[in-house]
Amino acid sequence: MKFLYLLLPLALLAACSPQTPPVSEALSADAATPARIFTSGKHYQVLSKPLTEPAAQQGLTEYFWLGCPHCQNFEPLLKAYLAERPQVSLLRRHPALGERWAFDASVFYALQLGGNAALTDALFTLYRDTRVEKNQLPDVAAINVFLAQHQLDSGAFSELANSEQARALMEQANREMLDNRIQGVPAIVVKGKYLVGTELPDDIQSNEDYFQLLDYLLQKD
Repeated sequence: MKFLYLLLPLALLAACSPQTPPVSEALSADAATPARIFTSGKHYQVLSKPLTEPAAQQGLTEYFWLGCPHCQNFEPLLKAYLAERPQVSLLRRHPALGERWAFDASVFYALQLGGNAALTDALFTLYRDTRVEKNQLPDVAAINVFLAQHQLDSGAFSELANSEQARALMEQANREMLDNRIQGVPAIVVKGKYLVGTELPDDIQSNEDYFQLLDYLLQKD
């Protein structure tokens, strides 16, 4: 498998952030919990250029990097939230902010474009385990092993990774991050216009706090 991914120039430096929500608790939303009030500028930001995609305007959009340990640590929290709220949709955006990010974005989008989104969890596991066990990120050989394990054709996968569709999706993710000055991942955009970034205020201390914030923004006009 060969990747001829496009490196997309961008005047925005995005990186993993250590300030992700805690994942030590698996708290369920309690319908009896009094509603909290969250404020713009403290708990969330209003995007200057809201996302126009209908699916983005109805649910959550996540900006992430497969190789980011903070994104990997955030994944169980995000999955727990969505498991409790199956009506909430999720779009994933993988930017290509440099050579390594572009390689990983091409792998992610090839998986999606090939109709194999169900393997996203397995892909996250590959990246996490490779980082933990080898202190590095998966290379082409490791990706080929992954494809073989899941009975995916490496040639077809490579074509998707280098396709105009994949390139356009990378450009879209880069453009949206640049337009809205999203400077770290993982970042969540709610209903296409409310950004919950990597820097959280002191009163967001638990999974439940974070879930309440997302619930609040999903109900906000």
